[in-house]
Amino acid sequence: MIRKKAIDQVVVIIPARYGSKRFPGKPLIKLAGQPLIIHVWQRAWEIPGIDRVIVATDNDQIFRVVEQAGAEAVMTPEDLPSGSDRVGWVARTLDCEIIVNLQGDEPLIDSQAVARAVDALRLDTQLKVATLGFPLEKEKIWKDPNVVKVLTDQNNNALYFSRLPIPYFRDLPFSPVQGLFQHLGVYIYRKNFLMDFLTWSPSELEKAEKLEQLRILSKGFKIKIIPTAAPSFGVDTPEDVLRVEEMINRKGTKID
Repeated sequence: MIRKKAIDQVVVIIPARYGSKRFPGKPLIKLAGQPLIIHVWQRAWEIPGIDRVIVATDNDQIFRVVEQAGAEAVMTPEDLPSGSDRVGWVARTLDCEIIVNLQGDEPLIDSQAVARAVDALRLDTQLKVATLGFPLEKEKIWKDPNVVKVLTDQNNNALYFSRLPIPYFRDLPFSPVQGLFQHLGVYIYRKNFLMDFLTWSPSELEKAEKLEQLRILSKGFKIKIIPTAAPSFGVDTPEDVLRVEEMINRKGTKID
């Protein structure tokens, strides 16, 4: 058996903060008999080619729950400003090539699509970051400011991300267009690029939209959008719990 060198490894880091404003204690809520964060950790291990999965948390209780499940956890400072900073704080000490930032409320992420995003970075040595998108075909979703939209060029590189309905249909009613996706918030970075990204000041576009991926586009770097087979239903609010739990019970955590 040929083992990967540490520098070639792919590590998933799951940021899990206790003090969410909209949903405090969210990582610990029970779904189908076990905490949300454990569902996400299990899902991460379904990504083909993954070498390590780490939960990055600022909370002792989350840390204990993760360790009791046999998973790896790292305590981070409480005052980190974002999930990406929490991921970066852990990643800075790792000897690996690619970091997957998987949100701690995404137990149904398309694991095969994440693997394709990792492959995209492997195949294109100039590519620094990739993420996921599901083709956006419903006007209701297009108008929803809670859904981040992304437009891509013909090579599936992101042109722009927005909470507003883009593109603007000046003379025509809404209809699905090629290159319009619902953005799914998992990021696949080259580790060295992630370290650089976290040193940059937020761009004006990022401050306007509250979308940190715009910091990358503003610097002139490409973000590859990998299409997914299904939308990922995360747990953003207490109202999402029953819907996601029903999906877990119906399908398990596997998307076919």
